[in-house]
Amino acid sequence: MIKTICSITLYFLCFLSVSAQMNILFIESDDQSNQTVGAFGNNDIFTPNIDILAKEGVSFISAYNMGCWSPAVCIPSRTMLMYGKYLWESQKINKNNAPKSLPELLSENGYYTFITGKWHALGKPVKAIFNEVGSIQPGQLKTYNSPSGHITDITGSEAVKFINNYNNDKPFFAYVSFNSPHVPRQTAQNYYDLYPIENITLPPSVKDNSLLNPNVRYQYAPNPLQLKTMLERVQQNNAMVTHMDKQIGDILKSLKDKGIYDNTIIVFTSDHGINFGENGVAGKVCLYEPSVTAPLIIRAPNLEAGTTISERVYLQDIFPTLFDLLNLKMNYHTDFQSLIPLIEKKDKARKSIYLAMFDDQRGIISKNDKLIIYPKTGDLELYNLKNNPWETKNLVTKITSKSTIRELLKQLRMWQEKTKDQTDLTTIYKKYDL
Repeated sequence: MIKTICSITLYFLCFLSVSAQMNILFIESDDQSNQTVGAFGNNDIFTPNIDILAKEGVSFISAYNMGCWSPAVCIPSRTMLMYGKYLWESQKINKNNAPKSLPELLSENGYYTFITGKWHALGKPVKAIFNEVGSIQPGQLKTYNSPSGHITDITGSEAVKFINNYNNDKPFFAYVSFNSPHVPRQTAQNYYDLYPIENITLPPSVKDNSLLNPNVRYQYAPNPLQLKTMLERVQQNNAMVTHMDKQIGDILKSLKDKGIYDNTIIVFTSDHGINFGENGVAGKVCLYEPSVTAPLIIRAPNLEAGTTISERVYLQDIFPTLFDLLNLKMNYHTDFQSLIPLIEKKDKARKSIYLAMFDDQRGIISKNDKLIIYPKTGDLELYNLKNNPWETKNLVTKITSKSTIRELLKQLRMWQEKTKDQTDLTTIYKKYDL
């Protein structure tokens, strides 16, 4: 009898613990750079709902995707996100050896998990990972205009429907994964009309009739780059983001109408950014800031609203951060690190950020110094991101830069060991006496 009472009591306490947990709404876009968020400094873009999240949450304005092994950069980014493993370990993941994913671990901790939208990660099939699956979109759409409506609207409305109809005793984890603003960048004319081409200003790193960057393998524009083409793409991209922002507003409203807005952790991020001509690149398979960074915003009841963090982090740090926010013990090793100590100013950011694309681009950032290496050509680029955020002034040839490059290469070599990066940089290391 006593044993039965104890079992019932234990079950009841566990139930209370789970039911008291906050819900999680995780919104992810595709190919969205920091330049496409009003709250991140672009006064010419309309993102009122993302801006509200920034106003009410914590914004990481220097959040990086570690890199890629695929021209579809979203695959590595999302695989790292879902499994919490660094780049080259994530590359090895398949359906047979996949470790437990973020949704599965949350499910083990009492969460009901749901997905709608894009799925483009290695590992297990999406239906094996989530409790409930909405309309799943491929990584590359042929068109956004489906018989059932615009894909952005479908993803948004399915998220709203899930929230409105949710009546489970468990807290939920809703992963809402928009394809937008990824190509083919199709939306209604009223969104394009918000961004007249004559009002668009491109960064100083975009030059008309400039040759494509020869060190970047995957380019998605004719050579040389035409300013008119880049302006049109930015117009389309901004229109797609604003369309998506409207759907995000509807999702946030559904949380409020349900009375659970203040009991829900909301994450907004993207898998990476994209270049529209900056540094001679039309695409995302490069290590320049517009492509390798993306917005990351966390809104949670116990985080100070309106906080901006400029220290450099990884987008995938959100994996362990969620467990910290929920006070859940994670019996699982993740390579990424929680952002809570940084938010609470109890710890400093990483000493350096490692970046890699295929075997032909490597990068390292420490303090404000950024070194990009092209192993196949031996070319180096050195930028000071504080003084030159658009990476227009390569400092490699300055005599005073040699010691900076050497120190950055030391950091890169340590990261190569840590991430099991097999790319041979011996010649470059020797050149700098390492």
